[in-house]
Amino acid sequence: MKKMILLSAAVLFAFTFAYSQKVAETDVPSAVLMTFKTKFTNTTGVAWEKDSANYEASFISNEMKAESLFSDKGAWIETEWDIPLEFTPDTLKKYISANLSGYKIKETTILDKTEGKFYVIEVAKKKDIQEVTFSLDNKFVKKEASKECCKKGDKKPCKKEKEKGKEPKK
Repeated sequence: MKKMILLSAAVLFAFTFAYSQKVAETDVPSAVLMTFKTKFTNTTGVAWEKDSANYEASFISNEMKAESLFSDKGAWIETEWDIPLEFTPDTLKKYISANLSGYKIKETTILDKTEGKFYVIEVAKKKDIQEVTFSLDNKFVKKEASKECCKKGDKKPCKKEKEKGKEPKK
């Protein structure tokens, strides 16, 4: 039993290490720090991670949790703001209920990127985790398998269904 627990912990550590690595602020390139501090002036609890080529800052701003991604040259890529489930717009909740039978809302975020701002709602039905994207005016944009379920090392792969600009199948 002890060996099984240690093996599980080692596998979990390996998956975590493979995707991102925590870094001290002193190890973040100055261009990245400058872009971050210019874009986000009122932040607390900043923590940095680095994946293969990008830096991610996790922080709190105006009492909201956020994660922002930057290239190693300092270019801002995107920011994801966590939204409490109770603030998910009713229109989007009704859409999920009507079009994704049996799925439950697990997380709502606002994704801010150069292409615009979007609601991204993570929904789950057993081990099938999907991300449904809507414009801020509540229009359906796309549905795709969540990147999260693939990161968790599921033995059963995520459904690879991806639909852009059309209603999901019932």
